[in-house]
Order: sequence, then C-alpha cells, then structure tokens
Amino acid sequence: MVGRKPDADRIARVLRDLGEQDWVKRTERRWWPYCVFHYTDIRNAVQILSDGYIYSRERAEQNGKLRISSGSTSVLSGTRADVKKYVRLYFRPKTPTQYYAEGIYSRDALSQSRFSDAHCPVPVFFLFDSASILGREDCRFSDGNLGSPSARKLSTAVELEQLPWGRIYHTGSFHPSTPEGRDIVFRRNAEVIVPDRLGLEGLRRVYCRSNAERETLLSLLPPELQCQYQSMIMSTTRSILYYRRQTFIEEARLSSDGAVFSFSPETQSPGPFHLKVDLVTERGSQSRELESFSLTDDFRLRLAFRASFYSISVSLDGNLAYSNSYEEFEIPF
Repeated sequence: MVGRKPDADRIARVLRDLGEQDWVKRTERRWWPYCVFHYTDIRNAVQILSDGYIYSRERAEQNGKLRISSGSTSVLSGTRADVKKYVRLYFRPKTPTQYYAEGIYSRDALSQSRFSDAHCPVPVFFLFDSASILGREDCRFSDGNLGSPSARKLSTAVELEQLPWGRIYHTGSFHPSTPEGRDIVFRRNAEVIVPDRLGLEGLRRVYCRSNAERETLLSLLPPELQCQYQSMIMSTTRSILYYRRQTFIEEARLSSDGAVFSFSPETQSPGPFHLKVDLVTERGSQSRELESFSLTDDFRLRLAFRASFYSISVSLDGNLAYSNSYEEFEIPF
C-alpha cells in the first residue's frame, strides 16, 4: 500500500483553489484541476483494464504489454532513461504531444506530419482523481515536458501551487516558433509521474472519442470486465478531450442485413485508405477489402443473407477502427 505525502491535504486544497479561480472556473478548463490524464491507443487500454495497472514504458516493453507505441522515435531517443521508468500522466488533455499523435492518418497525411511515427490511431482517455494521485508518497510532477532536460521534478504542495498554471492550462492559438510559443508547448506538456506502475483505484472515468469507439472498447473486453467498467466507460462528441482532426468512426449501425459506418466529417486526412472488413457469421468468416477508400460518404456493407448474429471489425491501413458484435433477439410473445 502506497503511503500519503505529509502535505497531501494541502495538495488537495491547492487543486480545489485552482478550480475556483475565475479564469479556470468560467471556462472549459473548470474540471481540469480535479483530474490527471493518461491517453493511449484502444488496444493498450484493453491491456490496462485487463491488468488493473498502467505500466511505465520500460516495464510495458519488457513484459510485452505495449501493443501500440504512439511516441515518436526521435523524441523517445532524446528522453532520459529514468523518465521511461515512470507512468506518465498530464495535468490536462489536448497536449501538443497528443496533437500530432491522435487519430488515424492516411499514409499521405502521416508522411507529411512533423512526427510521422507518432501515431495513436484510436485514443482512449483515463481520467484519475488528481488529489488521490498527487497525494501519493511516490508521486512527482514536472513544470514542463520531461522529455526536455530543463524540466524539473517536483513533489510538494508549495511547488504545485507555484507551477505556471496560466501556461500549463493555456488554450487557443499561439506561434510555436517564438520563445513564448516554445515555452507554452513545454508547459502544456507538464506531467504527473508515478514509478513503475499505477493501479486503477483512483480511476474516475474512461472516455472514448465516439460512441462507435466506446462500443469497440467494450467489445474487446472479456464479459466480466465489460460488466465491471461499462458504467465508467463514456463517450463524448465534444472537443473537450480530443482534437478530432484525423479520421475515426463516429457511429456504427449494425442490423441483420448489414452495417453502416459514419466517419468523422471534419477529418483532415480523408484518405485514400486500405479498408478491410472482417466478418464472422454462422456460415463462417470472410474479409472484404477496398484498396483505395476515401471518406466521401458513409460506408455501407450489405450481407448476402439475413444474419441473426455476427461479429465485425473494420481497419484502415491496418489500424483497428471498429469492432463489435450484432445479435438479434426474438421476443417470446
């Protein structure tokens, strides 16, 4: 059992006071002080919920638990080895790091991205109670991106109160090439870290980017975990956690004679994609592929026969975009 810091109660007060400040309270940031945030690809999220822990990058790689790595190789190569021994969370959503990684990029769009190997196709957010995590005896936090040598590891309530919150919580546009802009990027990536692994006791919500992605996450969990986490796993169509700049499936409508998939209309990378649909019915399994699929409208799949049950998954350029099952129930009267 991890102990509490001597000033854990004061840390909680600092967070409450931050949430009561007008510049926070009267904006979209009003709930940020009460959470710390961790996002990862949906396949990693399944692993986390199955294990009951978020592991540090070092331990996850050693134990084969990092299904998808969304970090840029160039950034990770410059990150100190000791930082990789920590579970890394953020003080806020929509960090600069997330900006480049979030969503399914087409091959063309990914090749033009500043960090072309930073790719988190279907991000899932884990929201933890901030006072619970920051009050842990082993928890530290930084005043900026720990990938930078200038970031400081801090611990106390006084240091928490003195963080440059105006820049950590900065919203809106800025010029990243200016000294002020570079500092904003650095501060927006300020982190909360716990060594080795973090249990899910302080977990408050799991947020998906759309209802279709919530269905996918639940479908990938074993039945007992579906029951355990169903009420905690939510979806949001608002841009409070996600940039929503790249491609994802917003809605899936499954029926006995087929499926219809609606994609994000605001995507900046509409394709072309290699689309693959894997289908398993009572008559066996089959795959359907389109080599050059662009998001001009909904994608409709019609079954050759009426099916009372089937499972279906959709991938774009090899990235899982949707997974679920359909079952038709007969009403006994």
